[in-house]
Amino acid sequence: NRKNIILFGQTGAGKSSLVNLMVGKDEVGTFGDIQPHTTQWKEYPIEFSGDSYRVFDTIGLEEPQLGIPQYLNAVENPYKLIQDLERQGGIDLLLFCMHADRLTPMLQTNYQLFQEFLCDKKVPIIVVITHLENEDGEMDAWWKKHEAIFHD
Repeated sequence: NRKNIILFGQTGAGKSSLVNLMVGKDEVGTFGDIQPHTTQWKEYPIEFSGDSYRVFDTIGLEEPQLGIPQYLNAVENPYKLIQDLERQGGIDLLLFCMHADRLTPMLQTNYQLFQEFLCDKKVPIIVVITHLENEDGEMDAWWKKHEAIFHD
């Protein structure tokens, strides 16, 4: 019985790098910029500690000023995936990938889109903060500085 995990977030947030980390090898190409490289969701089967997972890397959620058609495509693509997975037994976890240097108001909208609208508040969600290696000092300092944002 495989568990289904959907990975979502903005373009350049590190979703594909996170898939590589979970797979344990460079399965997904990463490019170190904020250009979209995932244009359609893709499934990655992962075995970890005797358990099986299906991780779905989704299209980067663009900021709306980049164009409404691109944003709507980025929403429609995971919507169809979620509908398909619901028919196959459901979704076990959402991973929301966020770039440490790009905390924008759109992030809350994207969180609500997946958690409240697409998954009807039925799926647990974990926020993954990426690019903390670029922070000055210890990575824990980032959390102390931004913790209040996540309690609203």
